[in-house]
Formats: sequence, C-alpha cells, structure tokens
Amino acid sequence: MRSFFDLVGFEYKKIFKRKGSIITLVIIAVLTVVCPVLILIGNVYIDGEPVETYYQAMIKDREYARVLSGRYIDETLVREVKEAYSKVPSAEGNELYSIPEYQEHARPYSGVYYILNTVYTAYGNRARQIITLTEDEMQSFYQIRHGEVLNWIDTLHISSKSKDKLIQLDSEIEIPFVYSYSDAYWRFFAIMSSTGIFGAFAVAVCLAPMFAGEYGTGADQLILSSKFGKNKIITAKLFTGVSFCAVLYLIMIALTYLVCCGIYGFDGGNAPVQLWAPFCIYPFTMWQAAAVYSICILFAAILVCTLTLLLSSIFKSPFGVIIIISLLIFVPMMFRVPSNTVLMNLYRLLPSNMMSDWAVLIEYTTYEVFGITIMPCVFMPLFAVLTTGIILPFAYRAFKNHQIG
Repeated sequence: MRSFFDLVGFEYKKIFKRKGSIITLVIIAVLTVVCPVLILIGNVYIDGEPVETYYQAMIKDREYARVLSGRYIDETLVREVKEAYSKVPSAEGNELYSIPEYQEHARPYSGVYYILNTVYTAYGNRARQIITLTEDEMQSFYQIRHGEVLNWIDTLHISSKSKDKLIQLDSEIEIPFVYSYSDAYWRFFAIMSSTGIFGAFAVAVCLAPMFAGEYGTGADQLILSSKFGKNKIITAKLFTGVSFCAVLYLIMIALTYLVCCGIYGFDGGNAPVQLWAPFCIYPFTMWQAAAVYSICILFAAILVCTLTLLLSSIFKSPFGVIIIISLLIFVPMMFRVPSNTVLMNLYRLLPSNMMSDWAVLIEYTTYEVFGITIMPCVFMPLFAVLTTGIILPFAYRAFKNHQIG
C-alpha cells in the first residue's frame, strides 16, 4: 500500500511541476476569491452622477434586511410592503435611488418586495404593481404561489406519479416563510455556477497530460514494460486524477462559501430557500440547498475528470484532450433544448448543466428509473457516480493495451 501512495505522490509532483497547471490553478484561485468582490466594485449612477457605491448599497440593504429578519412573510408584512411602495412615485431601475420616498419608505422592504413581486407578477402580470393588491390577494400569498406551482407542473410532459411527487415536495415547505437576510447564499449560488465551470476547464488542463504526456515523452514504454506498469502505476494515475479533482473542488467550494459569508455575513443559513427562488419546490433551508448544490457540482466535476482521463489514455497529445473537454463544457451553454422532452432531461446531465443552480434547484422535472421517481438534485450525482464507474475501467484498459511503438 505504501508503494501505491508513493506512486500517487509522484503523480501529484508531476502535476505541480507543469507550468500550465500552476498558472491554471493560480487563475482559478484568484477567480474564486475575487468573484464575490467584483459585484461590489463600482457605483450606482443617476444622470451620470454617482450616488453611492455598490458596497455602500450592500451595507445599507443588509441593515434593512436584518431589521426584518425573523418576521413571517404574512398578510401583515405584505400590507406593510404595499403601503411603503404606495408612497413612491413611479420609477424604474436606478431612478428609484433619487426618490426620497423610496429611500425612506420602500427601500427597507426591498428584500421582501422581491419575493412578493416574483409571486404576484406570475399570478396577475403585476410587475412593480404591489400597490394594486386587493385584500384577498394580500391574504392569499401562499395560495397564489401554490396555484402557480400547480399550473406549471400541469404543463409538464411527465407521468402523473412524477407530478404527484413534485406536488408533495411543495406541500412539505413550511409556511409562512420566515424572512432573513441571506445574500451570502445568493452570491454563493451565482458564483459557483461560474467558477464550477471554469474549475472543470482547469481540471482538464491539469489532467490532460496524465497519460497523453507519457506518450509524447516516450515514458509509456518504460511504464508498460515495468513490473507494475500494467496495474499499480495506472491505478495510481487514475486515483491521482480523481482525488486531485475532488480536493480542488472541495477547496473551491469551501473558499467560495467562506469569502461570500465573510463579505455578506453568515446570516440566513436556516432561512427557506424560497427567499432566493420563491417557486422552488424543495423544502430546503439555504444551507441545505447550498450543500446539495455543492454535491452536484463536485460529482459533475469528477465526471469531467474521468472523461479527461479516458481521452488522455487514448490521445497522444494533451492538446486534443483539452480541446474536446472544452467543447463538452462550453458548447452546451450556447444552445437551448426544447423543454419537457427526453432530450432536455439528457441535456441536463451534461457536466456544465449539472453545475447550474437553475437546473439543480429550480427547474421542475424528474427522472424515472424502474418506476422510481428521482429528483434532479439526487439523480445528477448518482448519474455522475455511475458514469464515472463505467469510464474509469475503459481509461485503465486503453492505456494498459497501448501498443508500445
């Protein structure tokens, strides 16, 4: 066993000796730390004049949100929001910042307004028209939300059993929602969607030479002629690739979470995920949703890793591997597939889509396997694990059966 981990250590050294790997990892580290900060750089402008920085806006909105934290989103709070926005003259976008009535009355409720507006807009096409809500509508926020969920589920081309599963999940959500400041989790979801994908590219760059690099240097002849060339060394390479990817992503996820919380605050972990996505049907808290999403991202990355290792064992140049993996990661992001189709469900299983917060936590869909209905956030990592288990033996055999020239 010791000799095996000696081989693993040697493979790690080879990864970190490559300039391309070091440069790529440094870039990923910088992106992971800097991305949560970028959104706070700059100013809010009105008529070409800065009125406040984005950082100042975040601090102010956080203070307002913390005042409301712990309150139920119920008829009383809906009425307060309506009354506050009723005092604001009509305006949109940054123009609101120049209106004293907005700053004094409405802005303290802006976090709650987003949730209410999302639901009521879907219900009655009432964009920015909270002030027109009737008494019945103010009392029926959760009935309206649930009704819209049912309407969307009804449009899906899935079995009645799957529809019942979606409805059951939505019925398990605790209501009324307890409002809480939770911007750190909002930023975490948004940032991991991007850095997760760039991390996959980094994995491809670092691992593409794992086998293909041996072909180029002629080291494959030495490896395949050695005593352990056809077992321990190959296994050590595969173990190194998968463990490298897993460790890299665990660090990225932890670092992104800590940076987001360090900037925006650790509030909101126990808040319902519906504060971020009002029509999400999972009965998750923010931290549970973040954990589930992180697991999906991790296993999607491992899937990319195993595909990289497979191609590396086949190709004689790392560049070909990187090009193909890059196409696999980035090209699907440029196309849209018709929803409610089998093709869409397969499309969601591509690694870049498995790293999308929308596909994992928000979209209404299911996977049915042997009569069992499985939600995407469960099926995606299971699919990645199964596919990884199938790919690794092929990578092993491709290098083992390589003909020494």
